[in-house]
Amino acid sequence: MVDKKNWLTDEEYLNGLALSQLLPGAPTVNLNTYIGYFVRGFPGAFVASIFFVIPCFVAMIVLAHLYLNYNDLPLVSSLFKGVGALVVGLVLNTILDLWKKGVNTPQLTILAVGGFIMVYLLKVNIYGLLLAAGAVSLLFAILTYKFTGWSAVMNKKFWAAKKSASKDALVIKHEFSKKKYAGMLLMLAVLLVFNFALNFRNPTFRNLGNTLFGIGGLTFGSGYAMLPFIQDAMVHQYHFVTDKEFGVALALSLLTPGPVTVISAFIGYKVAGIFGAALALANMYLPSFTIVNVISDLYSRAGKVENVKMVISGIVAAFFGTLWAVIIKLTGSSLVDWPTCSLALAAFGIQRFTKIDTLWIIIAGALISLVIF
Repeated sequence: MVDKKNWLTDEEYLNGLALSQLLPGAPTVNLNTYIGYFVRGFPGAFVASIFFVIPCFVAMIVLAHLYLNYNDLPLVSSLFKGVGALVVGLVLNTILDLWKKGVNTPQLTILAVGGFIMVYLLKVNIYGLLLAAGAVSLLFAILTYKFTGWSAVMNKKFWAAKKSASKDALVIKHEFSKKKYAGMLLMLAVLLVFNFALNFRNPTFRNLGNTLFGIGGLTFGSGYAMLPFIQDAMVHQYHFVTDKEFGVALALSLLTPGPVTVISAFIGYKVAGIFGAALALANMYLPSFTIVNVISDLYSRAGKVENVKMVISGIVAAFFGTLWAVIIKLTGSSLVDWPTCSLALAAFGIQRFTKIDTLWIIIAGALISLVIF
């Protein structure tokens, strides 16, 4: 987009990257939506988002169909027993990377631990977590600015984080048009009305679509930060999938291109076939798609957003803390004997200390699983 197409400059790209990380939802999807909007307004954002998720959606549909229809075969069952164990090691590695990136001060550690306690022990839902994390993060931000002693102790970094090129918000050169902005709002309204009309067709669609819409619109940090809430709602609240199937779906999402949140397509496919998969995926990304379209032009007029970034970083830390709940639940359902534990440790070690791609780790682990089980 920058070097080959020359559609936007490095500065404009980095500005979009900074915005995509501040908003809820999967940052990569947010960034693609932003670039599409920057280049061609709402139609560009729509096309960029749709075609970014099509490859992973199609791949997930194929893999979900094979698993759900042929899992009773001993060969397939053996294959996925090991693959589920691999996921525990791979996700643990990802959590450690996210933790190092987003939880590197005493202040952020308090929020992360609090997020874990609220979700895993107190069973607080996503709305309660977002409200509590936002309030505490705002309080910490105020204390940081008011008291230098607080800042010196609570914001002291445990380790030096790598500097991000998107640290400072840069100025967007995109021209604002009231007429185009009004047209975009109208099209968004039509899209949202159509989406909710589908969601309310029956109770199953309502539970599936509206729940994923809420998770997609309220979770900050990354696609991984959504996993605890997807697992709690789809496994424990509505019983659309089991813990074992959730682990397998997570493994399959790592095999596909695109964000890990394509796991929603697996759940939707099991519930209501291809239409259910499309409905689930649409509701997963529609909230952040809407926010990016609404806020992109306004963001250029917002000036410095350091205060906002400080509050958001605290909320992100709280969501990162909830990821440990996913690991605990996956461990209980996937690591059932010494071979599965060994596969999980091997996957963790290989991904942590080598440069081997995740795809090859899963393929090799699956083949080893066939031999062992």
